[in-house]
Amino acid sequence: MTMDSKLVDMTTPLEYGKLQLGNLLTETNAIPIILAFAAVVLPALIYHVGYATDIPHIKGLPEVPGAVPVFGHLLKLGEDHATTCEKWWRQYGHSAFQIKLGNTRAVVVNSFDDCKKMLLGNQNAVIDRPKLYTFHGVISSTQGFTIGSSPWDESCKKKRKAAGTALGRPALRNYYPMFDLESYCIVRDMQKDSQSGEVEIDVRPYIQRYALNTTLTLCYGIRMDAVYDDLLREILQVGSAISLLRSASENLQDYVPILRYLPNNEKTARSKELRDRRDAYLNLLLGKVRDMIAQSTDKPCIAAAILKDEETRLTGVEVSSICLSLVSGGFETIPGTLTSCLGSLSTPEGQAWQDRAYEDIKRHYPDVRDAWTSCFVEEKIPYVNAIVKEAGRYYTVSAMSLPRKTVTEVNWNGAVIPPKTMILINAQAGNHDTDHFGPDAGIFDPERWLKALDPPVESEAVGLGHLSFGTGSRACSGQHIASRLLYAALVRILASYKIVASESSPPNTDYVDYNQFKTALVAIPREFKVKLVPRDAGVAQGVSCAGGEEDSSALQGMSGGEMGWESPAKPDDVRFGSGKYETA
Repeated sequence: MTMDSKLVDMTTPLEYGKLQLGNLLTETNAIPIILAFAAVVLPALIYHVGYATDIPHIKGLPEVPGAVPVFGHLLKLGEDHATTCEKWWRQYGHSAFQIKLGNTRAVVVNSFDDCKKMLLGNQNAVIDRPKLYTFHGVISSTQGFTIGSSPWDESCKKKRKAAGTALGRPALRNYYPMFDLESYCIVRDMQKDSQSGEVEIDVRPYIQRYALNTTLTLCYGIRMDAVYDDLLREILQVGSAISLLRSASENLQDYVPILRYLPNNEKTARSKELRDRRDAYLNLLLGKVRDMIAQSTDKPCIAAAILKDEETRLTGVEVSSICLSLVSGGFETIPGTLTSCLGSLSTPEGQAWQDRAYEDIKRHYPDVRDAWTSCFVEEKIPYVNAIVKEAGRYYTVSAMSLPRKTVTEVNWNGAVIPPKTMILINAQAGNHDTDHFGPDAGIFDPERWLKALDPPVESEAVGLGHLSFGTGSRACSGQHIASRLLYAALVRILASYKIVASESSPPNTDYVDYNQFKTALVAIPREFKVKLVPRDAGVAQGVSCAGGEEDSSALQGMSGGEMGWESPAKPDDVRFGSGKYETA
C-alpha cells in the first residue's frame, strides 16, 4: 500500500471531502462551473428572500402596486391598515385585490356586498384561520388558542358548539340575574363617582368592568365589585397589550421571519412576559373555582361544570380555550362599542337622539321602573335597538376582523383563489360603504334603522345588518349576549341620565380617529369625559331602590391578597382600588 492510500484511509469522510474540494478548486476548469452555479443560485435565493410568497400571484385578481422586497406592502400600509385598504379600493376601483404581507399573500375584500359574498357565499371555503408566529406560537403556547383564532379542526368544532350553547339566544334567560346586577352597578357607581352629576367622569372604566364581570361570572362564577380593582385592571391591561401584538402593523415578524432572529428581540420578549402574566391570573381564577368546589360554594359556570366532570366531551386545554376566549373577547369589543356610542350620544346632535330614546322608553314603559326591570329580559324599544345597531356599524372596533384562510379554491369573478390563502375582511370599509348605506354612511345616525319616527318603528331586518359580528361559519358566538348587554346598559343609563359632553375633554366621534391606537387589533377609544344630568330628582332614590344592591350585598367577597394575587403592574400603569373579589 502506498503512502498516499494510507493517508486517505486515515482521514475522516469530512476531511476527505475537504481534500477533494481543495483539489477541485485548484483545477482551472472548475472555476467557471462554480461561477455559473453561483450565478444561477444566488439570484434565485435573493428572489426567494425578497419577493417570493407562500401563495404565488393569483391570476385575474388585481394587485396593489408598490410592493418592496422582503416587506411587500407592509410598509406602504402604515399603521392603519383598514383605512389604507379602503383608500386603495376607491383609488384603484377594485373592492377585492391581493397584497403581499412580507412572505404572505393575502386577498383583501372591502365593499359590504363583497364582504358578504366572501363570508356567506363561500363560508365553507373560508372557515379556517391562519396561524401567526407571535400569537399562536408564543403567546398561546400554554393556554391554547382562543376560539376565534383557532384553525378549523375537530377541537375547534367542539369548542364553538359548547360556546354557542352557552352564549346562544335560548341561554340568555339563565343570565338575567347577572345582567341585572352588572348593569345596575354601572349606574350605581357612575352616580356615586359623579356625585349625582356634579363631577364629570370617564364612562369607559365602568363599562369595562361590566363586560369583564359578565364573562368572569359565566366562566368562573367570580366577579369584582370595584371599578379600579387591581386584578381587573391587570386583565384589561394584559388583554389590550396582547391585542397590539396581534396586529400586522405592530408585529412585522409574523410576516418577515428573519426579524424573529434578531438579537434582543423585544416583540418576542414582550410576548413571553404577557403570556406569563396572563397565565398567572387565568390559573388563579381556575384555582379559585377548585377551592369553591372543595368547599361546596361554587356557582354554576363553565369551569366548574368541567372540573366536576359534568361535561366530558372537552379536554382541559379546550376548557381553558373557551374561558380564555370569553374573558379575552368581550371585555374589549363591548366597552369599545358602548363607550364610543355614549360619546356620540353626548354631543349636541346626540342629545336629541337621547331625548327621542327616552320618550320611546316611556312610550313602552309608562312607569320607567318597568323599563329598568325588563331591559335585560326583552329588547322591544325600537329607538334603543336602533342605537345598538348603529353603534355596532359605525364604531367597527375590530376594523380588519380576524383573518380567514381558504381550505378549498374560491372562484372570485373568474380568478381562482387557491387553498391556504389568507383572506382579510375590511369590516370598517364595508360598514361605511356609501354604495350600501347611502351617502351618509360616514355619519353616526341611529335613525337609519327606523322606517318611521313618530312613533319610532324599526325597519324589517333583511339579511346581514353590519359586519361587526362577522357572518357565516365563523361568526361571533357571543353576538346575542353582546347585543343584550348593550341594550340593557343603554336603557338603564338613558332612563336615569341625560349625558352631556365635557367642554374641556369632549369625545372624538370620527369613525377612524376615535381609536387612539390604530395598530391595535381591537380599537381603544380616546379618553373623554361627560356630565350626567339626572332625568328627575328621584333618580338617586330610584337607583338605590332598584334591587341590585340587595344582590350585591349578598355576595360573598374576598380580597385580592386572600386570593393570593400580587399585581405585577407598576403604579403608573394602572389605577389601583380597594375592591373585593366576589363570587357571583
